[in-house]
Amino acid sequence: MKGCLPDKVSLAISDLCCFFKELCGKVLNESNLEHLEHQVALTLCQLEQVFPPSFFTVMVHLVIHLAHEARVGGPVHYRWMYPIERFLLTLKSFVRNRAHPEGSIAEGYLAHECLIFCSRYLSRVETHFNQFARNDDSCFVENVSVLNPRGRPLGRKKQVGFNVKKRKRASRISLDKKALVQAHRYVLFNSNNVDHFRKAHTDLIKRQNRRLSPYEVDKIHSKEFPDWFRERVARLEEQDSTLVANDIKWLARGPLEIVRRYSGYIVNGVRFHTKTRERCLKTQNSGIVVTVKTLSYASSRDKNPKEGEIHYYGALTDIIQLDYSGKYKAILFKCDWVDINRGCKIDNFGMTLVNFNYLQHTGNDICDDPFVFASQAKKVFYVENKTKNGWLVVVHAKIRDVYDMGDEQSNDTDQGNEQVLQEINHNDLIRPEADDCDDIIEVTIPMENILPHDKDDNYIDDDESDADFF
Repeated sequence: MKGCLPDKVSLAISDLCCFFKELCGKVLNESNLEHLEHQVALTLCQLEQVFPPSFFTVMVHLVIHLAHEARVGGPVHYRWMYPIERFLLTLKSFVRNRAHPEGSIAEGYLAHECLIFCSRYLSRVETHFNQFARNDDSCFVENVSVLNPRGRPLGRKKQVGFNVKKRKRASRISLDKKALVQAHRYVLFNSNNVDHFRKAHTDLIKRQNRRLSPYEVDKIHSKEFPDWFRERVARLEEQDSTLVANDIKWLARGPLEIVRRYSGYIVNGVRFHTKTRERCLKTQNSGIVVTVKTLSYASSRDKNPKEGEIHYYGALTDIIQLDYSGKYKAILFKCDWVDINRGCKIDNFGMTLVNFNYLQHTGNDICDDPFVFASQAKKVFYVENKTKNGWLVVVHAKIRDVYDMGDEQSNDTDQGNEQVLQEINHNDLIRPEADDCDDIIEVTIPMENILPHDKDDNYIDDDESDADFF
């Protein structure tokens, strides 16, 4: 659309599409709906500058009220007609005798309900109610962590009696020394039990040379920490120190050189394929985005780095499983990461564009970080941009059956609102009152101004007054 129409027309249509995309989401935020309600009015004004007046019928005007209806009625999935229309299609499929369509639908629906009723009592038989999802990774794992991951690889496990034309689940390879150090370092830097060792090593580097900038300290720390950590833990073991737990001992010894390699993996309900596996496929499952909190340096001499969230976009090239002497295992994704400075930008439509001709953390340098944990990866799709050669548009994937329940800040706000509601004085009444602008406002009226009372400011009991009256 951007290549076929002028930017003014494309921008207006794009805003309208984004409006319906947000409105039809599984999770609706009230603050976002308020923003959509104001934004759609501007979008319609932009459309009026492009399309003729005959285009703006009553149905087009009703768009301006949809955000308010969503605020009142909730998500639209429970109110639109698509489920009804799909069910009508199911009923039409029951027709076998076109001379009597009603009878065919009734008999077919009755047979369908009987099969459903019987399937509920079948044990050890896969039915519609107990079958696993296609991207199911719900195998029970106790104490899920980065060293005890949750997920499952793709492919056949073993050959059962006959030749199955499926990919093998795993292959064993010997990882080169540089890649092994990079993978092991990433595991150490993302393990909470190693944080105090990392801080001690950073302080040691600063004491040895006080003139180093924070960027140089981080670079030296990244290069020397695995060897220092192994020697430090070995000395503590000789001293029988209580600071060294079992997981620290196994991490310090490092992983084995022989690792398992997979071509596909399912984690967090998402399917991932390597670029080699999907080379002959029409589907795309190799796009990855990782959001990290990191320190950003303007240059190597920058002494005041800024901490913030950065989105790293990449393409999955390899999946390996590190084995720490059989005690712990870690699933890592190796990716081609786009350079966030040269290969990532946002166009005037608000879309993120990436270019894989500009890469970083390629793995050539020992300080590169081409690996991430499988549990940290989120899925994206890359769509070819027809107007700009080499640039791809990023489309974030939404997982089925997964809902955004909000962050800790929003949950704390909701709990605070509930606490405020509980602290409201029940001796006050709140009633709506209309002002000159026909807006609804809230007016608090004390109870003593409503209940009848005598001259001594004593409340009058209705029962007593009624008795006196009769």
